[in-house]
Amino acid sequence: MRIARRRRLLSKWSAGFTLVELLVVIAIIGVLVALLLPAVQAARESARRTTCINQLKQFATAAVNHENSVKHFPTGGWGWSWVGDADRGFGQDQPGGWIYNILPYMEQAAKHDMPKDGKPNEHTDPQLEGARKMLIDPISILYCPTRRNGKFYNEGKRNKFANNSATNPADQRDFVGRSDYAANAGDHSIGSGKGGPGGMGTPAIMAMYDEWVTVNKTGLLHPRENPTGNLELTGVSFQRSEIGFRHIEDGSSNTYLCGEKYLDPAGYDNGKDTGDNETWCTGHNNDNFRTTYLPPSRDGINPSSPTNPENGEIFGSAHPTTWQAAYCDGHVVTVSFDVDPIVHKNRGNRKDGNTDVQ
Repeated sequence: MRIARRRRLLSKWSAGFTLVELLVVIAIIGVLVALLLPAVQAARESARRTTCINQLKQFATAAVNHENSVKHFPTGGWGWSWVGDADRGFGQDQPGGWIYNILPYMEQAAKHDMPKDGKPNEHTDPQLEGARKMLIDPISILYCPTRRNGKFYNEGKRNKFANNSATNPADQRDFVGRSDYAANAGDHSIGSGKGGPGGMGTPAIMAMYDEWVTVNKTGLLHPRENPTGNLELTGVSFQRSEIGFRHIEDGSSNTYLCGEKYLDPAGYDNGKDTGDNETWCTGHNNDNFRTTYLPPSRDGINPSSPTNPENGEIFGSAHPTTWQAAYCDGHVVTVSFDVDPIVHKNRGNRKDGNTDVQ
């Protein structure tokens, strides 16, 4: 009897001790998880930021190789009504934007040639079908992993954007690939730019240049509405640009080439952000080009000007405190959102004589 009673008491004591011990262990695990979670999140963000840096290095290397090959950095194309046409070369007569022009230098020549039909002054069904396939096929390195996945997204404006052809079928304008990176167009506010000339056909497109803003190869912009009101574009890639190393008077190591762009998080997926409502392949517009006219910002409402439409012109990112930029010599830097606005502005101007890059 005594032995049985002792065993029952010992069993109760042991069970009670185990329960307390279990609760203590659970509490300790909870504390450890709370302590480790920020570190894990920081490590993941660091990895995503490194991915952005590596992607920008690829863009910069491709752009430098482009300059070495054709003696100028990738042109900015014509405008938001146009996408790339492989039959129109790499200079000011190329309607596609900077990303389209560096594709052959990133082992993406096959994608670059999708709209090729051998007829630079015409639209043909093979060209339109090639452009459609090119636009709906996202390029993974064009997406910041902190911001969104590399897939195709709604094209918010529903433009007939495949070379501005009136014959585009509706299914060419619904979902397209995007880009989270933008080229440096300079330190002036230039808005979204002009859409470009009218559609292809007869007469040849060269005769239709009077329908839009014209720009000479080094950036003197002549508004058709006010021919005497010239504005010099000071960046590296913009509408019909052909800027080479010889034009970067402040030095290639002091001048932005491209970087991450600012977006409103509410527009990541729906195409309602005016700086993200077209495609990676369109010509000069604020989907693919930004300026240093205003300071960079983390994604969200720009605190310096909450309702300013120029938010669609600024650099920035989804990263917590920084964004990444590539310079014209190919090196990439991490830049604080608190960068001196004057220093930031100067980095966007290739020839202002200010070379303080902090």
